[in-house]
Amino acid sequence: MPKNDNRRGPAVNPATENSCRSSRSRTAATLLALAGAALVLAGCALSRGTPTVTYDLGPSAAPGGSAGTAAHAATTAATTAPTPLPKLRVSHTDGPDWLEGNALYYRLLYAQAQRLQPYATQRWVMSPTRLFDERLREAVSARSGLAWSGDPSAPGLKVDLLAFEQVFDSATTSQGVVRLRATVYHRGRLGQQTFEVRRPAPSADGAGGVKALADASDAAIAALLDWTATLPLK
Repeated sequence: MPKNDNRRGPAVNPATENSCRSSRSRTAATLLALAGAALVLAGCALSRGTPTVTYDLGPSAAPGGSAGTAAHAATTAATTAPTPLPKLRVSHTDGPDWLEGNALYYRLLYAQAQRLQPYATQRWVMSPTRLFDERLREAVSARSGLAWSGDPSAPGLKVDLLAFEQVFDSATTSQGVVRLRATVYHRGRLGQQTFEVRRPAPSADGAGGVKALADASDAAIAALLDWTATLPLK
């Protein structure tokens, strides 16, 4: 008759088994506690975080200009008057993809000149290209008038926004930089010119950058319209 096989696995010490189970339980409890703490911290960050602040370029303060150019206009009005312009067809302002969002960008020339960074809690109310486009149309309307977009008898103006950022030369000084390419056409291209305008920021933060960019935008628009007036538009 076959003998009973009494061979078994190694004996397990009950105390050791209980210790292992207890260790596994403590590990699971610790992981759950850590996960819960992370969720709580995330909730606090969302509920107590700094609210987002939004900006536009501000209201226009004078015909053909705005708050940023009103002082300049007042000092030059007595000696020079803007050259008259015919009505212009203004095409929609275009720009690079990174200007299509509503981020407010800055660049640290003294530390990371190749890196363009957005402010974490400060935004434009719409894309910079749209803000600039509205400002441009206000200035053209005040100075010469806007022609119907489909009117072939009116000269056309097309602006491509190339740069629109706050540039820090140091930790405490910065400036708003606006660079654009303007093209004027009427039965063919009449001229193309690139403009770059820099204006100092009154403070080393997003609000200061917004003010500087508004001033630089107004100055760039005034310069491109003065240049447009020198072209053979008729």
